[in-house]
Amino acid sequence: MTEHAAGPVHLPFAQIAWVVPDIGIAERFFCETMGIAGFVKLENVRAQDNAGTYRGAPGDYTFHLYLAYSGNSMIELIQPVSGMSVFHEFLERQPQGGVQHIGFMVDESAYAAAVSRLASTGLAVTQTLELPVAKVTFFDSDAAIGVATEIIGQTEAGYGFVEEVKRVSR
Repeated sequence: MTEHAAGPVHLPFAQIAWVVPDIGIAERFFCETMGIAGFVKLENVRAQDNAGTYRGAPGDYTFHLYLAYSGNSMIELIQPVSGMSVFHEFLERQPQGGVQHIGFMVDESAYAAAVSRLASTGLAVTQTLELPVAKVTFFDSDAAIGVATEIIGQTEAGYGFVEEVKRVSR
């Protein structure tokens, strides 16, 4: 990683994400133990349908994605289904699952600049997706903080989606 000559990136923290081998078990824990009312569930999200990449090449992976809010923080649960991805890599290293990344959210209009600024620090891009509600880029920050870092560029549709996630969670 290079020095931060231009200073800190200064992005708003938004999310903590667990990658798990069984998303149903993780969902039950957060609902029954931690009191989350519910999750919005996106199942079988395919990289091929969302301009996904993996390590600089077109992505060919599928995953389940469950989202909820606790306070002002988004809880994200991910279960890889097929193909190679940073999520699959994580479970290979840590089969029981765990916190895989943290996310910082900006408006879509600031997304490219945020990604460029974080990349200028020397962190490598590992995976990207362009979902209808957000564009996302994952960076390899494991050596520095033990987890990956995600930049989330919230689209216009994403604002309504986040409100729905908050409603379902509370």
